Amino acid sequence: MSRFGADPLAFFNAVYRELPPWEIGGPQPAMAALLARHPPASPVLDVGCGAGDLALYLAQQGCQVLGIDFVAPAIAAAQAKADTLPADVARLVDFQVADALAPSRLGQQFGAVVDSGFLHLLDSEQSDRYIAELAAALRPGGRYYLHAFAVEFPVPNVPHSVDANEIQARFSAANGWRILDLYAGEFLSRVAPPVPATCACIERIADFTQGL
Repeated sequence: MSRFGADPLAFFNAVYRELPPWEIGGPQPAMAALLARHPPASPVLDVGCGAGDLALYLAQQGCQVLGIDFVAPAIAAAQAKADTLPADVARLVDFQVADALAPSRLGQQFGAVVDSGFLHLLDSEQSDRYIAELAAALRPGGRYYLHAFAVEFPVPNVPHSVDANEIQARFSAANGWRILDLYAGEFLSRVAPPVPATCACIERIADFTQGL
């Protein structure tokens, strides 16, 4: 069972019957600031893209972007927003219903993967699988941009805390990663005060060979 019950898809489908609290009408400011510090290379994959605001922001910055989420109503909302964009921006962004835990199944490699609120939804075993998938989905030298809760609340159905120690352990040089930036930020919602967050930009080592 995941952090969100025996059927996480049913849980998030129910949440998206209304506007979820994490949908703030634009990208999370902390993620936008991280991307400004370390500009991403196209194509960009937005994992767990929700209603698409981060992907749309990146397209408006000139990036080619694919947003994926397993929640069909969220993807429908994202596509509806994309349909209102000028044609030269709309052509840069695509949305698909897909499993963000398995980005390698998309059949392409990306210059960047952006994760604003996805890793912190996963339990430890899922996180292990997801990070292995990231390594396969990123091209050599590609970058992973992370924005996650840095605090955990004692209630059910909430993200777990992703702190600097976890990032340093999971994204070590021995595993083929180079941490370019790691610092504290905030995660905003429409219904509560800002939550402490962890922000990181992590590069896949271009010449890394597993086991050597």
